[in-house]
Amino acid sequence: MKPLILFLILTTLSCSTVDKTSFQPELLQAHREDGSKIDFYLQRNTNQNNTNTLVVYQQGSDCNSVTKDVFLQKHAKSVWPSADWLLIEKRGITAALPHSSDAERADCPSEYIQHDNPRQRIDDIQHVLEQILQGRNYPHVIVIGGSEGAAVAAMYAAQAPFLRAAILINGGGRYFLDDVLHNIRSTVPAEHLEEELNGFNGFAMHILTAEPFDLEVSNHGYAWWKEILTTDFQSVLNSIKIPTLIIQSGLDKSVSPAGVTAMIESIRTDGKTNFDFVVYPDLDHGLMNSDGNSRADKVIQDANLWLRKRIFAPSGN
Repeated sequence: MKPLILFLILTTLSCSTVDKTSFQPELLQAHREDGSKIDFYLQRNTNQNNTNTLVVYQQGSDCNSVTKDVFLQKHAKSVWPSADWLLIEKRGITAALPHSSDAERADCPSEYIQHDNPRQRIDDIQHVLEQILQGRNYPHVIVIGGSEGAAVAAMYAAQAPFLRAAILINGGGRYFLDDVLHNIRSTVPAEHLEEELNGFNGFAMHILTAEPFDLEVSNHGYAWWKEILTTDFQSVLNSIKIPTLIIQSGLDKSVSPAGVTAMIESIRTDGKTNFDFVVYPDLDHGLMNSDGNSRADKVIQDANLWLRKRIFAPSGN
């Protein structure tokens, strides 16, 4: 399963170096219907007490605390500096979990492996936002995510018309299986390619046809694999009604740039006009160029300009 492990390492946006410092906004908690806790964090804007904007940030697929998300700390917050930020831990993860880049980390919490999946994350967003919005009115609520976080953000945007905008970065094409096969073709030597392709196709078919069973592959369990392999993301995007910016790197080895482009072209053929699609041809999945330099600041600056034009232009307020 080596290509699979590589793929999941790449499904979180990254920087050239890993910052071990912890991002520590205000810790709050909510409770799910089964009594389990949701840790979430509200980072209030220090320069403007009465901001009218809340940004909901969704991290990628790794088994790490959102408080240690390097892309968030170094880049993402510049997308709208005057906003308050809402960060939601995945089920079973707290800020006490040390940061790790290991896609098969031995200390990944069992509750996370058993229960984490996109639907759980969406339900948690809804639950937390209901609690937040009871005590504070935000006329502008924006959701942003990268990699799996982009897919989760899209799925939530499809069911939350009160959102003002969504920003989706390198979230993949219509079907996750196609993106994994693209990753394998992009990273596996030719002499092993057929074996690896057949191996993952067999794994995917087993997930799709088997009854639920105990599984842990790349720190994900059966529920995660089953949902991610059965979701039609083109259908998800077609359900989104709000302005949405889709960003795709042209040198992405984790998700297929051609597959994403084909999906967007199909959506546009269906008459959807609420999407803006931007391709950065010289960047990889982590928004790095071929020289190994991060261009994430440039991407986020462009997303900021898009928000100014699409959402915060005087004529749109």
